Amino acid sequence: MNFHYPMSRPLVGDMNRRGALSAFGGFGAMAALSGCSDEQPAPASRGNLNEVSIDFTDPAQNLRSYIRLQGNLDSSKVSVGYYSGTIYNVVGDWKKVTPLCGLSGIGVRRIEPQPENKYRVFNRELAFYSDIRTGEFVDVWDNPLNNERVEVLPIQNMTVNAEIAPIFEFDMEGTIIRRPFNPPWEILNGSALALFEVHQELKSELQPEEWPRESSGPMMRISELFHRHCRAADLDNQDLTSVPYIGTWMRLAPYLPWMLMGQTEGHLFYRCSMHKFTRVQDLPQAFLDKAEREYPDFLEPPKPESWGTPNNSSFNVYKDTRTPMPPTDQG
Repeated sequence: MNFHYPMSRPLVGDMNRRGALSAFGGFGAMAALSGCSDEQPAPASRGNLNEVSIDFTDPAQNLRSYIRLQGNLDSSKVSVGYYSGTIYNVVGDWKKVTPLCGLSGIGVRRIEPQPENKYRVFNRELAFYSDIRTGEFVDVWDNPLNNERVEVLPIQNMTVNAEIAPIFEFDMEGTIIRRPFNPPWEILNGSALALFEVHQELKSELQPEEWPRESSGPMMRISELFHRHCRAADLDNQDLTSVPYIGTWMRLAPYLPWMLMGQTEGHLFYRCSMHKFTRVQDLPQAFLDKAEREYPDFLEPPKPESWGTPNNSSFNVYKDTRTPMPPTDQG
């Protein structure tokens, strides 16, 4: 689990993406942690620290603040993280970046505080893709990159649970590695900004030998960048078990398997806004209508008995629900 906290940029975490994002970002799933580093974290906050009484260099206080921002310390309450934006196509060093489609989604979570300042996150994810011109959600999509009409697979991760702690502890080849939760915050003029980044290269769950049209290759490069803004006074008010936020999410990733791009040169760039709600009824009506009609079970977090069951990701859901398409030269 590689954590770097440079002062010149937000956190860069090389831990397994699915673990990092389920715990902190809300758009991934939990998995084993990997990698390690002997680098020491830089100071976890910048700006005027006198505006808040929180000691962000204390991993327990830092994590508690992030949990209150991302979810709710009250285990009887549900938090809904909503995001919406555009996915762009990026090819080469000089070609113009072009919009491909829209994306709107949610992470519905409930958090159970545990002893020793640990937290169990029960999370479920759902997202729909939309036509870039009309904004309407689509089940089939005319891919302008290969001129094919393809079947869209919504993001539908039924279980995305994680347990997070102020000090991560894991076994690295017989050596116990411990790393503090210590990402940076910016406190300035009454505002608080929480920063979190994950940069990864990992083996693809869809290998090109079996999935020639769906796989981008044997390895994948994925980066995710989260910025969450809130009022510093709300964050400092420890009577609030949950703190409202708005923010942005950006992602750099391979083409999605349902786009049938194979090992074509290029990748995707996502740019989305983020909002936090306390109930699904506050979601945009078009999203809520489709979710209630087609995916009602995704409008609530996983049940407690889901703890310990395998988590879902977009890639293993695709692998479990689809079969490989034949190469184009086979018709």
